[in-house]
Amino acid sequence: MLDITAFAALIKRKRGEARLTQETLALDVFGDSARKADISRLENAKVPKPQEATVQKICKALDISIAEMEPIRQSRLSAAQLDHIPTLSREELENIANRFQIDGVYDRTDADLRQLLTQKATEYRALRAEVDAIPDSMKRLANLKAAAQDAIARVDLDEVETLMTLVHAAELDEAATSAEIRANNALLRGKVDHAYSLLCAAADSFAAIDPLEPVRRRILRYSEILCTHGLRYGGKGLGLAQAIVADLLTPTLKDRDAWLWAAGQNCLAIALKNQGSRSDGEKGADLLAQAVTAYRAALKVSTLADHPVQWAETQENIAIAQEAIANHDSCADRHAALQAALAAVENALTVYDPATMPYDYGTATRLRDRIQSALDASGAS
Repeated sequence: MLDITAFAALIKRKRGEARLTQETLALDVFGDSARKADISRLENAKVPKPQEATVQKICKALDISIAEMEPIRQSRLSAAQLDHIPTLSREELENIANRFQIDGVYDRTDADLRQLLTQKATEYRALRAEVDAIPDSMKRLANLKAAAQDAIARVDLDEVETLMTLVHAAELDEAATSAEIRANNALLRGKVDHAYSLLCAAADSFAAIDPLEPVRRRILRYSEILCTHGLRYGGKGLGLAQAIVADLLTPTLKDRDAWLWAAGQNCLAIALKNQGSRSDGEKGADLLAQAVTAYRAALKVSTLADHPVQWAETQENIAIAQEAIANHDSCADRHAALQAALAAVENALTVYDPATMPYDYGTATRLRDRIQSALDASGAS
């Protein structure tokens, strides 16, 4: 059986190597350049069962050899292969990478492909577990329906409203779970924009039953999903992690739920800091400065008096961001940035107790020593 995903990737690569347009290839294969859409469908694996005659014409037009087609005709991606990535052949690695729609497959080294696919395999297993865990809620909905029928029989319309709200919430939970799985599947294939759209729609669907639930989902769940992908693979993930929360952080939200607003500032700061560290020039410096501003905003809620541990964690994060500013290629005053970093981490250490919080105390101490060493090396006191 033909592996259409691998065949699609091969067509696209060979056409690019031959510097042929889709129109030219359509003329060679179908005798009609207007059928470029058919070439596009083949290149995007949208033809489930290409006719053998078409396959042969494409192979002839693109000079695809029998040896190149052999693994595509015989090899299908098996979940079991993902458990044996270190021992797979180059052809098997390429076929799996094409299934995950990884860019530049044929230009990557074997070691690079194995490392990347090992991470993808981990994400694939997590996705499979999500699918396996989809709950069967028919019994729950049936019970709610019976209770609503009983309430209607008693003409208890307030109870009917309460029960139907629960039905609505249960249906939204199921729909959101499906959307989250679809988003993770999109991320597994590198389609970050599509994942972002799915997550936004899933969050916003809850507005009808709780105006704050869309905000909670964007801040407490979906920003992290996008940020994690961005940290692993670069690309748009970090920027979209910012976008999914940035417009929510209004004075109105702070008045309604100060803790949620502060959590959003922290999520925004994390994405900004990591994107800033990966960006050169003024853009990177500006993103890092925005991260510090967001962390300091969170301190308006996570105060030393009311939330000492969260205050200390945020101070430590400010120190990390200030250190990143000091190490950035566009930093104009490294000494000032390091001094600000040192002050912030020393604030954190006033809360972290070595006896009861040894891990936090240890990480903050190492950070302080590293910053102090950088200051000493620069000749600053």
